[in-house]
Amino acid sequence: MTSLGDLVAEPDLQLRFLLGSEQLGRTVRWAQPTELVDPSRYLAGGELVCTVGTTFADPGAVETFVGAVARAGSAGICFGLGDVFDEAPQTLLAACRAYGLPLLAAGFGSPFRAIGEWIVEHRTERSAAWRQEEALTAELLAALRRNRSLEELLATCSDRVGGRFATHEPDPGLPDGWTTAGATVDGLTLWWAGSGPAPDAAFLEVLARLLAIAQHERDVETDLRRERTGELLALVERRLAAPEALEQALADAGLPTDRLVFSVWPAGAVRPVAEALGAEPALLGETPTAAVVVTPTDESPRRVAGLLSLPCGHSRSVSIRDASAALVEAQAAFDLSRRRSSPVGPDQLATLEGLLLQQPGERLAPFVNVVEPLVAADRDRGTRHVQTLRVFLENDASLVGAARAEHLHVNTVRHRLGRVRALTGCDPFTLGGRSTLMIALWALEHREQRPA
Repeated sequence: MTSLGDLVAEPDLQLRFLLGSEQLGRTVRWAQPTELVDPSRYLAGGELVCTVGTTFADPGAVETFVGAVARAGSAGICFGLGDVFDEAPQTLLAACRAYGLPLLAAGFGSPFRAIGEWIVEHRTERSAAWRQEEALTAELLAALRRNRSLEELLATCSDRVGGRFATHEPDPGLPDGWTTAGATVDGLTLWWAGSGPAPDAAFLEVLARLLAIAQHERDVETDLRRERTGELLALVERRLAAPEALEQALADAGLPTDRLVFSVWPAGAVRPVAEALGAEPALLGETPTAAVVVTPTDESPRRVAGLLSLPCGHSRSVSIRDASAALVEAQAAFDLSRRRSSPVGPDQLATLEGLLLQQPGERLAPFVNVVEPLVAADRDRGTRHVQTLRVFLENDASLVGAARAEHLHVNTVRHRLGRVRALTGCDPFTLGGRSTLMIALWALEHREQRPA
């Protein structure tokens, strides 16, 4: 995820903190330009709200603007210098300070759209790295299931990442230009040495955690019990067994029957998840295709997923009688988690993005074809049809709102949207046309980010 600190650290964006530098870790979901006094109905939380302050001559407008941004849960405000104000107004500084809202300054001539484009590029790069890490993690989990030796696991890491992995400190006489990095987990220190960039520290720790498991003796009885539990959970999910059949296993695990959260993990993940849970009450099951964990709250699967950098989908909290539906819900959330590169719960399934992320790429390909003529026109003629359409949709199909956000005349926006209709055959002024175009733009943006 992109943070305020990431944006400020990028020299091409020319951003700096005016207030709130201690909050540089705040996550930024998107950059939203606006000159509305109250933009709250266009904010969903996590945005960096960008403005040049065309209405800020009125102190009341400043208070209304900052209050709306803060209440929406936005990441902060980016104030563009030079267009209207040469420096941030004191009323803006005071309001941001009162609401505890970070305030960034953008240098004159720094376009706000560059921030949004950088966020998309950064998200794509991180997603690609995450998928590479996930692939190696999945391979190591599969090797653990096949009882591969520690030496074989180290060789796999070296082949996939590059350099050399070992559980002993590298020899002092490394080739020129080589560097080292290490991580210690559960008494095992994993070392890497190589000539390229060192693996991310968090990822190195994940690898060390998995390799530490290979050093521990297998508990055959525990593995068999988890397989039997996995078979029972699979029967309950398919409604071939009554949920009450889980009562004894839940009691043995110290779990209540009225507050249960089911989570689904990659196949082979049950032992690292168990290690990470420690003494927390949990029922763990293993099937050939997935690991299933039952906990009393959703806090445990979210924490462990972050610790292990594994995809995970969890259900809502249910009683035992709703176990079948909860297992189906957790599986759907897991499928979405593999695409989103983050843990997924039931709240993220009930969204348009959640629905679209569950669709295979070939199902969304026809929607991409709809907007390809716009992309081609923008590329060949230097027009901005795609950008204007996106802003129009983000502003709830408001011509005035889109014109303000783009600093255009309303008639210019109307003309561009007419061209959109002519090029795509979809009318952005009708609900059906907007729905098609919204899905098409989403599919276009995520086309290169979807896992294979």
